[in-house]
Amino acid sequence: MRIAYLGPQGTFSEQAALDYAGSTELIPFPSITAAAMSVLHGEADEAVCPIENSLQGSVTDTLDVLLHEEGLHIRQELSLDIVHDLMVKPGVVLAAVKRVYSHPQALGQCRRYLEQHLPNAELAAALSTAGAVEQAMASDVPAAAIAPSRAAELYGAQVLAPGIQDDDNNVTRFLVLGRSDHPRTGNDLTSMAMAFSQDRPGQLFGVLKEFAERNINLTKIESRPTRLGLGKYYFLMDIEGHRDDPLLEEVLGNVRKRASLLKVFGSFPRMTITSYLSALVREIAALRGYRSQEQVLHVGVQVDVLLQSGGAEIGVEGGGGGGREGGGAPRIVVR
Repeated sequence: MRIAYLGPQGTFSEQAALDYAGSTELIPFPSITAAAMSVLHGEADEAVCPIENSLQGSVTDTLDVLLHEEGLHIRQELSLDIVHDLMVKPGVVLAAVKRVYSHPQALGQCRRYLEQHLPNAELAAALSTAGAVEQAMASDVPAAAIAPSRAAELYGAQVLAPGIQDDDNNVTRFLVLGRSDHPRTGNDLTSMAMAFSQDRPGQLFGVLKEFAERNINLTKIESRPTRLGLGKYYFLMDIEGHRDDPLLEEVLGNVRKRASLLKVFGSFPRMTITSYLSALVREIAALRGYRSQEQVLHVGVQVDVLLQSGGAEIGVEGGGGGGREGGGAPRIVVR
C-alpha cells in the first residue's frame, strides 16, 4: 500500500499519514493537489489530505480536487491536534527575525502571536510547514518558520517558542482519498456536492426538506464557487448514513431530480472517540519508537491499537467489551 501526503517529511500531513498507516510506504508530494492526483495517476493507492481546520475552516485545495476531478472518493476521515512551534536556524534570536515562513493556514492560525512578538517581520507563504523550515534555514536574512516540532528534529532547527497557535483547540480533519469509497459499517457519513442551474426561491429549502422529513441529519453544509460566474455556487454537505442505506438512497434520488448537478464524493466510517483515542496512542508509538499492533484480540477484548514497550502494554478498546461497535464508552487501558 502506497500513501501520498503533502510533503516533505515533517508536515502535519505526514503525521496524519503516519497515524493512519505508519507501517506502509509513505510518498511525499509538493502540493495537496499533487498528492490527491497521484491516486488517479497510479502513483499511490490512497492520499491523506486535509479538508478543514477548526480555526481556519475548509482547505480549498482538497475541496477543488473533489469537485473538479473525476474518480476520487473519500474512504476514511481522521483528525490531528495541531501544535505550531516557532523555529529558527540555531543561533538566531527572536529580536533578529525579519521574515517568517509557513503554510498560509499556519500563518493564519498564529496571527495573534505574530502581531504581538514579530509585528515588523515579513510573512512569507510556503507550500508546506516543513518546506518553510528548509526555507528559513537557507534564508539570506534572519528568518523563522512555523512548523511541527518533528520538523525541527528533521532539519536541525532550534525551537524558540512552542505552541504559538492562537487557540489550543486547534484540530485539522483529514480525508483519505482513494479510487473507491468504504463499505457500510453502520456508523457512516456521506459527503456530496450539488448545484442548481437557475436561481429560484426555495431551491435549497426543497433539498433540505427531503432530509428533514426522513430524520436524516446533516453534519455540515457550506458553499463553494462553481467558477462559472459570480453568484453561482456548489453546496457541499456531509450527511449521516451510507449512500447504500435505502432511506439515504431514496433521498439522493429525489435530490438528483431537484438539482442540476449532484456529485457524491463517497461514504466512509464516521470518526468516533474510539478512533480518536487510537490515533493518540499511534502518535505515542511514532514518537517513542514503540512496537504497535492494529486490531488485535487482547486478553479476550478486541483492541483497536495496542502498544508494547518492555513489560507495559497500552491499548484502546471499545466500550462494553465489543470493540468499535460495542456499547459504552471506549477507554485507554494499561496492563
